[in-house]
Amino acid sequence: MAGAYISKEQGNYRWYVLAILTIAQTCHGIDRAIIGLVLKPLGDEFSLSGEQLGILAGLAYGIPFAIAALPFGYAVDRFNRKNLMTLALGAWSGATALCGAATGFWTMLMGRAAVGVAEAGGSPTGMSLLSDYFGPDKRATAIGIWYLSTGIGTALAFFLGGWIVEFYGWRWAFVAAGIPGLMLAPLLFLTIREPKRGQQDAPSEEASGPFRQRAGELLGRPGIFFCIAAITCIATGIYGMSTWLATFLIDSHDLAISSAGMVVAIAYGILGSVGNLVAGWGTDRINAARGGFDPGLTALLGAIIPFLTAITGLAAVGASDTTLAIVLVFAAGIFSSSYNGPIYAVIVTIAGPQLRGLAVSFVQLSANLIGVGLGAWLIGRVADEVGGRDGVAWGIAAAMMFCVVGGILLLLAGLQIKKSQVARS
Repeated sequence: MAGAYISKEQGNYRWYVLAILTIAQTCHGIDRAIIGLVLKPLGDEFSLSGEQLGILAGLAYGIPFAIAALPFGYAVDRFNRKNLMTLALGAWSGATALCGAATGFWTMLMGRAAVGVAEAGGSPTGMSLLSDYFGPDKRATAIGIWYLSTGIGTALAFFLGGWIVEFYGWRWAFVAAGIPGLMLAPLLFLTIREPKRGQQDAPSEEASGPFRQRAGELLGRPGIFFCIAAITCIATGIYGMSTWLATFLIDSHDLAISSAGMVVAIAYGILGSVGNLVAGWGTDRINAARGGFDPGLTALLGAIIPFLTAITGLAAVGASDTTLAIVLVFAAGIFSSSYNGPIYAVIVTIAGPQLRGLAVSFVQLSANLIGVGLGAWLIGRVADEVGGRDGVAWGIAAAMMFCVVGGILLLLAGLQIKKSQVARS
């Protein structure tokens, strides 16, 4: 039954699982984010345009990720997830390290594509495992903690990476980014146990049948489509901004690459992690005070966050004073990804144990194909069109509009879920 009794030993072990999976996802964050730090030296060495850099940062990663997402989602719902996670972690870490050997645009593109394919297995596998260790009452908190990995990974990529680039060059930054995952993969394989599917959820009808039938059933559940579309739009804005932010600070405010990396590390690393943790914990507290997890209310609360992200992001790139711009970047960092805990908790709860892997894979497919791919490319394209020192600033401003659309879609998701709840009562 849902929220089945958990012994003290099992309770302690699930927090260990959460820690290991969070570290693994941190490696995911490092390996995805490191390209954003090196766009400037990479473009200078290979004589690349802003659009080409946007392709390397976005489409070269996002399209292969999207292609691999659904097969991984299918596998997550059927096969041993611990083994899948181990293979994916080792593969994306190795591919990241090999990006340091790139000789030009096309070899870097192939390296980024390999990272994208392997990283497609990270989120659906990790979230499926966590959902079988944490019940609905703790799920937003657990996912919020797990998503600290995004901030921590970005912080490590931009903070340590900035130092490595400045003293050793951009190639060694890729090598250093790949090493932690290669070291963690054996520990994950040897110490994580595969849990029983659905052990934290109430009994539900088992989803079966061909892919089209399963996909139709998933997308027909209230709020799911709007949540997926919302995350896609929000990803366009926040991934695009985080990828190009260091270049914006270098171009528009004349910061050194190490200083720009430090600002991004604090904004999207430290402060982004705080935002993630507070949003996940706060959502569970609000739901507990109201008698249990309410996906409709949670979606409505989550809708506030992308609006705040857009407001602070637009203000940051529009500020002429460097100090004010950095303060506003910090504010945008707090809000940037704090929607993850609440909204993913809505998705995995409504999807149920038999469709979780597919649900998260749909999110990852759309968010990476359109969001990650389009966001980084869009900013590079606008920067080329506008030109000058503020070209990237205009690109980021354009990307922030997608966060506004994401907030509207989350409002629609919450209202649709509330309507279905009323209809069932």
